[in-house]
Amino acid sequence: MSWSQNGVYWRRPLDCHDKMFQSIANAGKPLGREHWLLLGVVRLSFPPSINKAETRLRDAWKSLRLRHPDIATELHTDEKRYTPPRNIEVLEMWATDTFHVESAVSSADELFSRHLRVAGDTATCHWVPESRELAIVSSHWRCDGRGMMMTLHEYLLGLMPNDQQPKLPSFGCEVNGLAPSLDVLMNVPGDKNAEWLRKADDLIAPWHEGPPSIGLPAMKGIYPGDTRRIEVRVSRNDTKSLLESCRARRIRLTAALFASVVMETAHHQEPHVAATTKYKSWASFDLRKYCPETPHGLPHAHSLRMLALPLVVDANTDWPSLATSMQSLNSQSFAPGDSDLMFVRVPYVEKVTKMLEKAIPTTEPNLSNLGVMDNYVQTQYGVIKVDNPWIAVQMLSSQLWLHSWSWNGELHISSCYNEAFYEADFVRKWLEGLVSNLLMNLEIKRQIG
Repeated sequence: MSWSQNGVYWRRPLDCHDKMFQSIANAGKPLGREHWLLLGVVRLSFPPSINKAETRLRDAWKSLRLRHPDIATELHTDEKRYTPPRNIEVLEMWATDTFHVESAVSSADELFSRHLRVAGDTATCHWVPESRELAIVSSHWRCDGRGMMMTLHEYLLGLMPNDQQPKLPSFGCEVNGLAPSLDVLMNVPGDKNAEWLRKADDLIAPWHEGPPSIGLPAMKGIYPGDTRRIEVRVSRNDTKSLLESCRARRIRLTAALFASVVMETAHHQEPHVAATTKYKSWASFDLRKYCPETPHGLPHAHSLRMLALPLVVDANTDWPSLATSMQSLNSQSFAPGDSDLMFVRVPYVEKVTKMLEKAIPTTEPNLSNLGVMDNYVQTQYGVIKVDNPWIAVQMLSSQLWLHSWSWNGELHISSCYNEAFYEADFVRKWLEGLVSNLLMNLEIKRQIG
């Protein structure tokens, strides 16, 4: 599944990850929307010496196209395509089509909730002058959450002084930067291995055992409405205490968060489904750390390099046991020398894709912990200051999708939800309950500041 040239464009067959996220996105097609449309946002502060911010932002977008051409890949039947711009005029035309100044909205949240329905043929860039927010929008089949954070960083490098910006390839040579598929990077054999197929079935089996997951009491919306986003923050002092308490217990913050998600979900379980005691969700793994360096040393930015394994636990278990079981799952290695999970991954993802296409709707919250955002996005690029980065996905189902990350020492937990199924007051109180549960079980007395 390597890139190959076909006349004026380059092509690569879709791999199992591309097909899965394409299938998920297609669930919204009958509604004219795109499930899991992906958005990454930062707030920028320009000094008075920069009086043509929009021009500079547009130039940085053009620079990103040449350094990370995957933002301009397009989806065709069973393949991705990339058409190199022949000259600066063609690049300018692309920028005109994909760089937008959003003067009619007051914030990136408003743009996300009220105006975005489907992603463009390529990724797009949006500048909201009123809130000074810069947003990149892309289909999830093109990029995952960490990839979007890396993409934001690579974009912001284009705002540095000219002598500090990354070197641009010449027109046509940027194709060397197209991200190879994970299978190519990891030398995954093309033949189906019977043992890998069996292990893929074993991974999925717990998901099929017993009734569906416990969940939240969603409203009976007939059709999905707009996606809304609510975010809560934990102070620096409390975040520091959280991390210290996790280290003392030899668990990661991700495991602790998941344990509290399960307990807060069980707390809201409706009486008529009390017989259901299992929480069934997905544990996300970033596979970038297992990947060799790309041929030209570019980071795995605008690409899919993640996998989610089934997470099935008894919701009636106490918090320490939940956290311990989550830690065990999250500690799995995908390094070829440690396990064959990197190879089992292919038939597993193919089977999960078919399973999700037929899955009944559920209401359990799902969590994706993106880690330390500061490792990807800096607070300053030259004279331009950066603040308040966040990630969101369009939700058309009756689930809450949670993203967590730390930034500038604070823990952030953001929930994307569809307003047809939940009221904002319920989601905010549930998130506050989640934080309280986390602090209580890690024996932390809430501080101020």
